Amino acid sequence: MNRMIKIVGAICVCFVIVFVVHIPVGISQVTAPEEFLGYSPGDDFQLAPYEQWVEYFDLLASQSGRMQLFDMGITSEGRQMKYAVISSENTIENLERYRNITKILSLAQVDSDAEAVSLAREGKAVVLIEGGMHSSETSPAMHQFQLAYDLVTGTDEWTTYILDNIILLLVIANPDGMTLIADWYMSNVGTPYEISSLPVLYNKYAGHDDNRDSFIANLAETQNMNRLTGMVWYPELFFSQHESAPFPARIWVPPNPEPVNPNMHPIIVRWKNLIGSAMGQGFEAQDKKGVISRTAFDLWYPGYSDGPSVEGHNIASILTETANFRYATPHFYSVNDFPAAYRDLTLGTFYTSPWEGGWWRFRDAVEYNLTASKSVLDVSAKYRYELLYYKYKMAKDVINKFSSEPPYGWIIPADQHDPNTTALMLERLINYGIDVYTADGGFNYNGIDYPQGTYIIPTSQPFGMYVKNILEKQAYPDLRNYPHLWQGVSRTVRFERPMAPYDGVGWTLPVQMGIKTHEMSTRLDISKSLLSEPEYPSGSVTGRGSHYVFSGTENNSFTAVNMIQEAGGEVSRALADFSMGNVNFANGSFIVNGGSISGDELGDIASSTGINFEGGRINVSQKSLKQPRIALYKSWAANMDAGWISLILERYGFPYRSLTDADVKAGNLHNNFDVIILPDQSSSSIVNGHRKGTMPPDYVGGITLNGVENLRKFVENGGVLICNKASTDLPITYFNIPVKNILQSVPSDSFSSPGSLLRMKYDTSHPLTYGLHEDGMAYFSGGRVFEIVTDSVNTDGENDNYSVQIVASYPDESLLISGWLIGEDKIRKKAAILDVTYGEGTIIQFGFNFHNRMQSYANFKLLFNALYYE
Repeated sequence: MNRMIKIVGAICVCFVIVFVVHIPVGISQVTAPEEFLGYSPGDDFQLAPYEQWVEYFDLLASQSGRMQLFDMGITSEGRQMKYAVISSENTIENLERYRNITKILSLAQVDSDAEAVSLAREGKAVVLIEGGMHSSETSPAMHQFQLAYDLVTGTDEWTTYILDNIILLLVIANPDGMTLIADWYMSNVGTPYEISSLPVLYNKYAGHDDNRDSFIANLAETQNMNRLTGMVWYPELFFSQHESAPFPARIWVPPNPEPVNPNMHPIIVRWKNLIGSAMGQGFEAQDKKGVISRTAFDLWYPGYSDGPSVEGHNIASILTETANFRYATPHFYSVNDFPAAYRDLTLGTFYTSPWEGGWWRFRDAVEYNLTASKSVLDVSAKYRYELLYYKYKMAKDVINKFSSEPPYGWIIPADQHDPNTTALMLERLINYGIDVYTADGGFNYNGIDYPQGTYIIPTSQPFGMYVKNILEKQAYPDLRNYPHLWQGVSRTVRFERPMAPYDGVGWTLPVQMGIKTHEMSTRLDISKSLLSEPEYPSGSVTGRGSHYVFSGTENNSFTAVNMIQEAGGEVSRALADFSMGNVNFANGSFIVNGGSISGDELGDIASSTGINFEGGRINVSQKSLKQPRIALYKSWAANMDAGWISLILERYGFPYRSLTDADVKAGNLHNNFDVIILPDQSSSSIVNGHRKGTMPPDYVGGITLNGVENLRKFVENGGVLICNKASTDLPITYFNIPVKNILQSVPSDSFSSPGSLLRMKYDTSHPLTYGLHEDGMAYFSGGRVFEIVTDSVNTDGENDNYSVQIVASYPDESLLISGWLIGEDKIRKKAAILDVTYGEGTIIQFGFNFHNRMQSYANFKLLFNALYYE
C-alpha cells in the first residue's frame, strides 16, 4: 500500500462495470441537448458545468440501450469522475465480451496468429475521445453533448455502421475544471470581464500542467485515466481534443512535426498520419477551411495524456487543437489581424484551404470538434479489423524485439536511498499496466549479486516501449542535423539557431526520483514472480531508550516529523555523524525525544509512513525543530508551480496557509509566518498581477512595491524566504542582494537546456542538503545560474548587511544526464542554489525548479530542509 497516500487519505479508483438490461425506447423519447440545457451546445455565451454533463449523460443512458455510464474514480476536489460507453444495443448487451477481446489482443494473450485474426474479426474497435483536459479550452467538452445525442438517436446508414463497428468511450478528463470555468464565465457574461482569466487553477494542483502528468501520475485524474486506458479498456485509438490552433488556422490535425519519440511502434506513426489526413479530408468535404498540420505539436515529450505515453501502450493517439476566442464569446477577425505570412492566403501541402477571416463563433468551434470526432469514428469503423489486429501485432513485435535485443529491461535493487519513493514509482508503473516482477531467489548479473526480492522490469512485454521510454536516458536530436526529416522545401535550408521543442526533452524517471537502476544489456533468465502491487516498507520501532532516531534520506521521514510534532512529540536534527549500537547515522538524521511521545503513537507513525525508528541513547550535537508556520504565495494570476507545491506539502503532511496579495500588502508577516514560499513566477507577475480592467477589481494588481517592502522586512526580522527559479529575480531586483543571473541575456545559440536533467554537486554539509547525495541532479528549463557580485561583498561573500553561501553548483565535468544541452561551459562551476543571510533572516535561491511538476522526488528534500531552516 502506498504509505504516503494512506497518510493523507486514500483515493479509491474503481472501475465497476454494471450491466443493466434496457427496454428499447423510441428515438423520439430521447431528450435532445437543447431541451435539457435550454440552449444548443455551441450557442454563444453558454457553458455547462460538469454536473450537467453527468446529469445529461445519465439521462441518455436511461433513455437509450446504446449507452451506459460508469464510474472511474474521484477527482482532486472530490467529484465522481465518470465515462460513457456508446455502441449498438447488441454490443452494449455483450460489452464484457468485446472488452475482453481488445484486452486479449492488446496483451498478445493468444496462442497463434490465427486466433488473433479470428478475435480481430469478431471484436469492436475501442475509441476513447477525451475532452476538457484544459478546461478553459471549452469547445471539446461542449461538443460531447451533441456527439452523444447524435449517436444514440441516429438511424441513418452511417450511424448504424459506426455503432456496429466501434465502442466509443467519452470522457471529461478534468471535471473540476469544467465546473470552475463554466461558473466563472457565466458569472461574468455581459460584464467588462466576460473573457477574463480564471483567478485560480482549473485543476486544483496542476492547472494547465494536468496534461504533463501522465508518466508520473501524481493527480487523481491522471491515475483514473491511466487505469482506464492501461488496465481496463486498452483502447485502439485515443483522441484528445484541445484548443487552440496556431493562428489563423481554425484547427490543427496530424501529421505532427519532427521530432518523433523513438519509443513507439512505426505503425502508430502511420495510424496518426492516416487518421489525420482522413480528418483533413472530412473538413474539406464540409467546406470547413483553415485546417493545418505538421507544425507546433511534436511527438517527443511523454507527459501528455495523449502522445508517447499512450503510444508506448500501442494505442494510436490523435490530438487536435481547435480555434476559439475565449470560452463561448464570439470574435471578428480581419485578414489584417493575421500574422504577415498568412495575409496573402497562400495555400500549402499542410494548409490547403486557408481561412479568410470573419466572425468566429463558439458554434464554429463546436462544429469543428464534431467533424473531427465523426471523422475519427469513420476511420475507426472502416479500419476496425486492422486497428484490432495491429494492436496485437504491435504487442507481439515489442515482445519479440526485446527478447533478442537490448535493453532487455531494468533491475531495481532492493537497497535504495528512499525505499518508499521506489515503491511509489513501481506502483505508478503497475497501475498503468506495466509488468513488474520480483526475483524468486538471489542471482548474479554482470558480476553483481542481487538478493531475492530484487525488482525486475523487462522490456519484453506488450508495453515494453513505454518501459524503455520512461526508464532510459534521453538523447534529443538536434534538428539542424536532420533537415531531410522536416524540411518540405525543394532545397535544404541551413539553420544556425537551435530549434526549440514544444516541451521538455529529458525526463528519465529513476533519475528524477533518486532510484538506482541497472539497465540489462544481456538476457536475464531467472525465476521471477509477477507483482500485483509493490511492497512498501512496513516501518518499525526497534529497541528502547531516551531517544529514537530515524534517517533524513527519505521523503516520508518528513511526514513522520510532521506527525510526531502534531502528536506533541519533540524532534531535533543531528549536527554531525554518529552511531547508535551498530547503526551509523549521518548528520541531518532525526532524533525524537523518547519522553515526549508514547511508544504506541510512535509505532502507529512507523506503520503509516514506512519509516524505521531505532531506540537508544545518543550523545551528539543537535538542533531542536519547531513546527514552522508556512505560507505559500498564491497569486490571482493563477500559478501552476504554486499548485504543485501545495500538493507536495499536503502529500507529506506540512500544514501551510495560502498567502494572498492582500496578506502581503497588509504586512506584519514575521508575526504570522516563519517561512514564505514564492513559487516559480516572474517578479513582474508577483508585483503587478493582473492589469486593472482585465479582471474584476478584487483580482487585479499584485503585491505592489509596498508588498515587496513587507517581504524584505519579513526576512530582515528573521523570516525564511524560499524562492523557486523565476521568483529568485525578486530579491535580486528589489533587495539589492549581491547576486546576478549569468544567463539573463545569453542567446539560445550560446546556451540551451529546454527541459533536461543535468548533473549537480551538492554541499552535503549544509542543512539544506541533508539527506541528499553529493552527486545529484537538477531539472533545468529556463532556470537561473548565479554569480556573486564581488564588488558588493568581500572575498568571503559577505558585507555588513548580508552574506552569500553557495549550497549547490554545476560541476566541472560533462553536465548532461538526459535530454539536450548546448553551451554547458557557460554554467560549469557556477552556483545553482544560494543561502543568502539577509538581516536576521535568510533568502534561499533555487535557480532550478526543485520539483519539476512534482516529478523530481529526489530533490523534494531541498524544499523540506528549507522549511526547517533558521
